[in-house]
Amino acid sequence: MMHKVPTGTAALVITVVLLVAVAPVLPAGAQNPPVIQQAELRLWPEYDDPGLLVIFSGNFELGTAFPMQVAFPIPSGARNVQATFKDEAGTLINRPFEIKDGQLTYELPAADFHFEFYLDRAPSGDERTISYTLDSFYAVQSLSIAVQQPARATGFTLSPAAEASQQGSDGLTYHVLNRQNVAAGDSMDLVLKYTKPDTGLTAPQLAVTTTDSPLQSGATQTTTTSGSAAWLPWLLIGLGVVLLAGSLTYWILTQRRNIRPPLSASGRTASASPSAPASARPGPHTTPAAQQTAVYCTSCGHPLRAEDRFCSQCGTSRRS
Repeated sequence: MMHKVPTGTAALVITVVLLVAVAPVLPAGAQNPPVIQQAELRLWPEYDDPGLLVIFSGNFELGTAFPMQVAFPIPSGARNVQATFKDEAGTLINRPFEIKDGQLTYELPAADFHFEFYLDRAPSGDERTISYTLDSFYAVQSLSIAVQQPARATGFTLSPAAEASQQGSDGLTYHVLNRQNVAAGDSMDLVLKYTKPDTGLTAPQLAVTTTDSPLQSGATQTTTTSGSAAWLPWLLIGLGVVLLAGSLTYWILTQRRNIRPPLSASGRTASASPSAPASARPGPHTTPAAQQTAVYCTSCGHPLRAEDRFCSQCGTSRRS
């Protein structure tokens, strides 16, 4: 006698069988995609470069295993790319990275990430428009977007509209908007518009490229390091000081050589050796050799000069 299985029980049995059959197919150790707990996107047009500086930083949520290979979408034409992470001391450490198929990938040793790059700005006059699209590869629980208004720019607008505008400690204005629970794969188009009557940078002292933008002048862009501009004047000043000190020392030594020591009361230089006793000095008409070989008359003892053949006192003939 056959028993009829209830329909609900049969469905449950079939579901369990299917789960058991599929379970071996799932990869071992599979886990949910990582989630960014907090992130900040900063857009700084014409800051230290004629283009747009893009900075994206944040941290992954607790429980994420590290080290981890991360990938972030990056626009075509991105240059001067830097990929870093923040260590326990809060210092940004550079990491080797790869850009392939529109993605920036590198190994992240800790939860805090940070990367930045520059994008060229389309040619324009005083009325300027900059567009940027944010693609979210990971889900982001809390996202903050801050757009810096360039120095000397007026009529600044941001689309979507900023929720707040505030002045930073650097005296510049920042336009801010926030988003919560951004899903992985979402994108957001940001459009910046403003009027600026010059091509100068907000922070020219930090410039990594020439302030004369190739977008404005059509010239070939050249890259210079800000470090050389900083130490070159000091190097030239140091060389000038060394040359001046050397010239001054040479002049002093030369003057000393040209100064003769003062004469003493006797007519001799003050630097001469101490005078010999008067009794040892040669007479005004004799040389030391002549004085040492003095000859006297054998008859009367009168001293004879070298040229005397007879004694001038007694007339006696001089003997050899």
